[in-house]
Amino acid sequence: MLITHLLKLDHSLNSDTWNNWYHSLESERQNKIDNLRFPDDQLRSLTAGVLLQSMLFNYCQLPPDELFFSTSKQGKPFLASHPDIFFNLTHSGEYVCCSVSTAPVGIDIEQMESIDVNGIARFFSIHEQKYIHSRQTKTEQLDAFYSIWTLKEAFSKTVGHGLSLPMDTYHFILNGESISLSTQIKNDYQFYSRIIDNHYKFALSSSILSKNVEKHLTLTELVKTVSL
Repeated sequence: MLITHLLKLDHSLNSDTWNNWYHSLESERQNKIDNLRFPDDQLRSLTAGVLLQSMLFNYCQLPPDELFFSTSKQGKPFLASHPDIFFNLTHSGEYVCCSVSTAPVGIDIEQMESIDVNGIARFFSIHEQKYIHSRQTKTEQLDAFYSIWTLKEAFSKTVGHGLSLPMDTYHFILNGESISLSTQIKNDYQFYSRIIDNHYKFALSSSILSKNVEKHLTLTELVKTVSL
């Protein structure tokens, strides 16, 4: 099983829904929300927690009161109460995404903003830097950068190292829709990358990529379907 939901934040929440959702979450998620300074960040974190709860209930028949989360030594959250179920969350801008799976999974979404591509890409492998610089226009270089960045994020989250895994110790090879990984880390992961709404880049990493079922929804739709 591999199911991925990509949710678009199409409005804010009223106070009743916010409070109901907030109090349904585990204390760690509540503390994370409380420590965020900006309302948009709080909304993304709150929605991520509820989206995960909803997917675990709908696809794994796990009610919220049976969920116990923990964190690995490398900082990766996992479902301690059900270690055979894997999940990953990511959010950026108007999007909150969640994957639930029976195998390790990593996802990342980034809003493609104008940045100093060369300044950040120097942390990538030489092969990846050459790939970015080979693109003819600045728009194509930006797209190439975000493709590699989100793939690296997704892969590192799959293996549980986060960005503590040096980004220049392995590289991705992109050839059209074909994506492969050259790394000393033995793995059987497959990779998926695409653009969403013209200015978001999304990437997924999993050993069972062919089983991925992807669904797009809005916050409005989540509110209608979640009963807490």
